[in-house]
Amino acid sequence: MRRTVILSAALLALSASPTLAQDASPDASMGAADGTAMVRVLHASPDAPAVDVYLDGVAVGAPLAGLSFGSMSPYVEVPAGSHAIKVCATADPSVCPIDVPEVSVEDGQQYTVAATNVLDSIEAQVLVDTGSPSMDQALVRFVHLAADAPPVDVLTQDGSAAIVSNLAYPGASDYLALDAGSYDLKVCATADMTVCPIDPPAVEVAAGQTYSVFAIGSLEGGSLSALVAVDTAAMAASSTAPSSAP
Repeated sequence: MRRTVILSAALLALSASPTLAQDASPDASMGAADGTAMVRVLHASPDAPAVDVYLDGVAVGAPLAGLSFGSMSPYVEVPAGSHAIKVCATADPSVCPIDVPEVSVEDGQQYTVAATNVLDSIEAQVLVDTGSPSMDQALVRFVHLAADAPPVDVLTQDGSAAIVSNLAYPGASDYLALDAGSYDLKVCATADMTVCPIDPPAVEVAAGQTYSVFAIGSLEGGSLSALVAVDTAAMAASSTAPSSAP
């Protein structure tokens, strides 16, 4: 249930937090700035096949290759500046349901790029992964990435307190400061608190760490679930993505 709560909060955070600057103009020029950003990819489209990520026309390769539904890649280094991003089917690279002509990433910043909704309506959600936890508490963000699920509230298991209210797809909460420990939450429909489609096991958080809890899957398809990821910069991978096509 706690994980459900986290999901609702995450949705609010997504709507409130800054996103990467996106420019759909095909004439926009690509440019690199000094420094690097950290980018990870979440496959949250329940009926989409495994996918590979392309940066400026080049397949990034592992760990941004062969991602299946429910998979979250580690962070990879990307040169700061503007880039074109495509997400293509691993089995057929000519099929690229997500094609963003220009996304700008800033030096020293971390981002999550999520493929969401069903394949016929697939779309990219971009989140900035911020937050500096203290040594005494954890920071937790909740993100609603289940496109066919209604707005939700994140509640304590007994329903006596709402952690997040009326979180709708594709929203995200701010990072919430929590004491280290175990949290047992549930996610319920805002319009009917007796309908609680996500009731995960208790979530453990540690002081000095930053987390995102993603609600993914399909209500109609019966695949709703919660995915917990660590956002703390120290956990980032050291892989480096190519900066341009050959």
